[in-house]
Amino acid sequence: MLYNVSQLLMEPTGSTRRFQLDEPVPSATAPENPATGRATGNVRILRTHHGLLVNATVNVQVQDTCARCLVPYDRRSTLALEEECYPTVDPATGRNMSPPDEAEGVVHIDTRQMLDLSDVLRQYLLTDQPLKTLCRRDCRGLCQECGADLNTEKCKCDAPAIDPRWGALAALKTENPAPP
Repeated sequence: MLYNVSQLLMEPTGSTRRFQLDEPVPSATAPENPATGRATGNVRILRTHHGLLVNATVNVQVQDTCARCLVPYDRRSTLALEEECYPTVDPATGRNMSPPDEAEGVVHIDTRQMLDLSDVLRQYLLTDQPLKTLCRRDCRGLCQECGADLNTEKCKCDAPAIDPRWGALAALKTENPAPP
């Protein structure tokens, strides 16, 4: 997600550029790994009095691993990006610029007037990732004894012995089966 914004930085405040996005996405947790998904969407860059405002709607499909059954699956997500970006060099004079005081933790446009949003997308992907990734809501996971995937096959292990301290509750469960 690399954009040449040199011409836009020379234009007056309020000028915009629109881009279509269709690029591979590296892993959010290990960016040095090869692409694990695809990002598509629309990017709108608006010239502000200090720099640029980037608004983007990005549909992302990344390969993830289910936390219960350990099966890889494609996770889809829609991200709404909004970032303010500041140039490090004035495009008209070539002088070094410092961002405004309130601009801590923002994206900087490099000295060649190139705006790289790859790391921004990676950060948004990290914050969008669920704490527990599941291939589906009703994933049954793996058998604790034999490791069988309970989504695709029935476990061949013997039923675990019931702790005698829970025997009274187990008896109630067999007397009053759960409704379907």
